[in-house]
Amino acid sequence: MSAVGLHRWRPAALAGDLVRGVLALGGALMLGLVMPIGSVAFAFVAGLVVVFALYLAGTLSRLRSRVEVDEWGLRVSGGLFGAKTLKWAELERFELRYFSLRRDRQEGWMDLKLKGRGRMIALDDRLDRFHEVLARAWDAARAADVGISEATHANLAAAGLIAKAKA
Repeated sequence: MSAVGLHRWRPAALAGDLVRGVLALGGALMLGLVMPIGSVAFAFVAGLVVVFALYLAGTLSRLRSRVEVDEWGLRVSGGLFGAKTLKWAELERFELRYFSLRRDRQEGWMDLKLKGRGRMIALDDRLDRFHEVLARAWDAARAADVGISEATHANLAAAGLIAKAKA
């Protein structure tokens, strides 16, 4: 019997996304109320409403989701968009990206994308104990001999999972 690691997104970690989503959606809806229906401006604002609604739905989905990790794979369940399962043996793509908020790269976030058998699971470092999930996924990627990009290699080194290349 294998131990299952259970991970969730903490509400405090997603509070900013919730506020941004509610404000953006509310603002777009209010703007849409004053636009003449059928105008180009109304169509543009309607598009913004859809984009902001999807952003807010994604954030709410992460709040409700739980990520289970064990020796066989990873499962995301409880969200608004249904459960997703990825078995480590089926892993085809491993991508770790870093998005910097400043030029000195001191602030930002990591985004992990795993793909296998047409299924893609994306996780970010606001997930509790993200480093544990990242380490387990990296072990699986090495076992499956999944190739990685130079950017992913550099980000794994920054995360302390592989040795940094000597200059």
